[in-house]
Order: sequence, then structure tokens, then C-alpha cells
Amino acid sequence: MTICLLAACSQQSEDAPQQKTQATSKLKQQYLAWKQQQDPKLFKEYQQFFANFMKQPPPMMELVTNRNFMPEKCEYARFSIPPKKYWNNLKPSLILLEKLQQSEYFKTYTITATYRNPELNQCVKGAKKSKHLQNFAVDFHVLNPKETNAETSQKLEQGLCEFWRKEGKRYKMGFGAYGNNRFHIDTQGYRTWGKNYSSATSPCLKH
Repeated sequence: MTICLLAACSQQSEDAPQQKTQATSKLKQQYLAWKQQQDPKLFKEYQQFFANFMKQPPPMMELVTNRNFMPEKCEYARFSIPPKKYWNNLKPSLILLEKLQQSEYFKTYTITATYRNPELNQCVKGAKKSKHLQNFAVDFHVLNPKETNAETSQKLEQGLCEFWRKEGKRYKMGFGAYGNNRFHIDTQGYRTWGKNYSSATSPCLKH
């Protein structure tokens, strides 16, 4: 339990948005510096790839950036365009993500990770067989302001679990629920897991 004086708590509350803004600004600066070093033709081609099958493609910064928490020493490897042979691997997961949004399971989301290059995976000690390594998976964070309290977050989680139970086998849907409106989707096998990457902690298997 955290105990603080009213003034201290108020200061922490006031500082939080500023810290978040600073972190976002730093990330954007890192992204722009990385982008300048990329082949413009390849960058544009990858951007167009998503426009071919999505009604509302996410911003390129989301699609090439691993925004999940990581040690500062690994941040240099958080940006990457996957090898072309992996591009189509992501398509089914993004189509499924867009379907969930259009079916009104949630209104807005931001992608926090897709492809994870081997260098980053090694640095963050990721799973050797992670679906991110071959660009099969998408991590995302639901942003709807109405889904920030425990009750509405649980409702969101239960709704996605219900979809997984009813439709998951058809889509070969892997579904991870990490809490705080953060999720993982891939189409590489019908399975589910929770905060510690174990099926035992998945809210979809709790009765």
C-alpha cells in the first residue's frame, strides 16, 4: 500500500502527465532519427502494404516501433521494418484486430509492438520462439477513456475473452491478456495466457 501526504500525492498526479509527455517526445525523436536512416523507397512500400488491406491503417510509427517497456540499453533496437518475407505474416492478425474494433469491442487502440528483430529479442530476453520474431503477432493497448477503471476494464477483457471462446478456433487465435487494457493477438494457434504468459492466469479460462 502506498501512503502519501495530500500535497505529495497531488504533486505525483500532476507530474504523471508531464512525464508521459516527455517519454512520448523522446520516443518520437528516436523514431525520427531512425527514419532518416532508412531507405525511403522501402519505408513507403511498407506503408503502402497496410493500406492495401486495412480500412484505417495505424500510423507508421506504431507499426515499426516496439513501445513495450524495455531496459534503456535496448531502446536503440526498438525500431525496425521486418524482412519482406515476413510482411504477409502480420496481415491476418491486423485484419482480426480491425474486425474487433469494427465490431465495437473497443473504439480506439494503439499498437505497442509487431515485429521484434532478433537483436532486440535477445536484449530483452524474449522467448526464443516468440511470434513477434517472424512478424505474426500484434500487441495493442485499448485507449477508450471509459475503460480505465477496474469495472469497465474487466468488461472489456470479458468481451474479448468471449470472442476468443466463440471465434478463436476459426481464426487460430492466440490471445494474451496482460491487464491495464493491454493485449496480444496472433493467428498461430488457438491458445490463451495471462500476465505471467501462462494459461493458468488467463482471464478467459477462469470460471
